[in-house]
Amino acid sequence: MRTYRFLLTSKWILALILCVLFSVLCVYLAGWQMSRKEALDWRNSLIVQNYHADPYRLEDKPRIFTDYDPNTQWHPVQMRGQYLPEKTLLARNRPYEGQNGFEVLVPFRTDDGQVIVINRGWLPASSSDAAAPREEVPAPPQGQVSIVARVHNGESATGKEAPQGQVASIDLKEIAERTSQPVSAGAYGLLDAENPAAASRPQQKAQPELDNGPNLSYSLQWYAFAVLIYVVYFWSARQKVRNDELDAQVAAELERYYGQFYNEDGTYVGEEDEAVVLRKMEMIDDMPSHMKSIVRPRPARKRSRPTDEEEEDAFLNGLS
Repeated sequence: MRTYRFLLTSKWILALILCVLFSVLCVYLAGWQMSRKEALDWRNSLIVQNYHADPYRLEDKPRIFTDYDPNTQWHPVQMRGQYLPEKTLLARNRPYEGQNGFEVLVPFRTDDGQVIVINRGWLPASSSDAAAPREEVPAPPQGQVSIVARVHNGESATGKEAPQGQVASIDLKEIAERTSQPVSAGAYGLLDAENPAAASRPQQKAQPELDNGPNLSYSLQWYAFAVLIYVVYFWSARQKVRNDELDAQVAAELERYYGQFYNEDGTYVGEEDEAVVLRKMEMIDDMPSHMKSIVRPRPARKRSRPTDEEEEDAFLNGLS
């Protein structure tokens, strides 16, 4: 074990500490990626379970849009009431299928007096004016309407300004201020169906795709890095031991070689000029480490089987 005593030096102790810190960081990042994967799995499960589920009746769950429960995300809710088309707002900068556009937000007053923001769909932006929709906003049905809308949580405020009649995000508190209506602040509804139907309506977005993401593979990679850093550390230590052994072998060979130029009392007995010999010895001492590796003897590789030449020689020796 003496050959590994260098591991107790400050340089190698510091390297080990850095390895530990790096591995801890890798484990943390692996856990973070795993938590993101779990969040995606949960999102996917909500889409599968809720998106095409039988609608709740708002009378049975009157606070579903007021007190948002993440487990109700995407779940359809059936309700009756009237649209408030004069309070319509457009949520700007909403890309869909490679185009920028708007989402049409219309407050809906239910029969029990709640005001729920309904996202009626998406409209593309004008090619000549990105701040306006390409076409006129379709009007919702008038009078009493029965609708089915999916629960969706509200968005955070962005702090960005928006033109009159538009909002930068579906921040329900801001919409309540803009419309002067007691809008339910927990969630809004994504329109699925309405009866009677309007003559035309904005484009309905497709069902969200199930996205597994790359987080599992990223997490496994970080765990692998946490282990590999120790492999690198101990491999480096083994290489140092190997190089030290080869350096000692080179030193012994050089000592034997240059020892032939001097007798036991240190008198130079070589035929070559002593100054030249001394200069060669100094060159070896001054040689940088990356050059010393060139003169290190390479250990002979063990062969698992004799070569063809050796087999042929053995055959001929057997004949003789």
